Amino acid sequence: MPLATVNGVELHYRDTGEGTPLVWVMGTGMNGDAWHRYQVPEFVDRYRCITYDLRGSGRSECPDAPYSAGVMAEDLNALLDHLGVADAHFVGFSLGAATVQELAISRPERVRSAVLLSTWSSTSLEHHVRRHYESRIYALRHADDMDVFRKFAFWMWAPSTVDDRHEDLLELEAFLGTVSGARSRSGYIGHFAADLALETLDRLPGISCPVLVVHGDEDLITRPPYNRRVADAIPGARLVEIPRAGHLAYLEQPEAVNAAIGKFLQET
Repeated sequence: MPLATVNGVELHYRDTGEGTPLVWVMGTGMNGDAWHRYQVPEFVDRYRCITYDLRGSGRSECPDAPYSAGVMAEDLNALLDHLGVADAHFVGFSLGAATVQELAISRPERVRSAVLLSTWSSTSLEHHVRRHYESRIYALRHADDMDVFRKFAFWMWAPSTVDDRHEDLLELEAFLGTVSGARSRSGYIGHFAADLALETLDRLPGISCPVLVVHGDEDLITRPPYNRRVADAIPGARLVEIPRAGHLAYLEQPEAVNAAIGKFLQET
């Protein structure tokens, strides 16, 4: 189990394949193995695929310190140093997309290109996503049973997936349970604190690398207008909307998401 102590925190990572580095950055409360169901198998024959568990998730450490997307970007920057990676392509989902935003702003020399899946840019401005994160963190802090917290997770799926693909949904939810969690509840709380603190909108015009924003047309968390706001703020950014997909578009419609990522990388 590869572990690296970087930026004062122990991170678990996986490094597979050869070629140009392609770094996959997962979202709130989920570990890097979530990418290994549909995404890494699709790209590992062409890229060196690096996945890892953010601080506070999976097998990585849950430090007793403030969490933010900026801090996680510094973790990622230090992990790249550890792995001898000068620059790479990045795919980030949700909190992972926020982390990639911060890295592209603060360390532009590191980022060849960025794919931002299910993203947003201002928790103070985008009230719906703020209310969602506030409710999730409230459940974490006040519920004795983690099942109470998990009951909120169905909002991440598209309504059409819940209604029309229920057997598929049950199987995907079972998989999600295997790639969610942390060493302690504090890690989950730290992730939602980082979500609530995200404010990149005014700095997004400073991103200079090629960017693709991808979102589900039924995303009930990082709503389609939030994704469009990110794409509009970044010079030259492209936008792809995935039909019949929610916040977890990379699991609900993996072929369409992978095709969008592959086309973008090929053209970058």
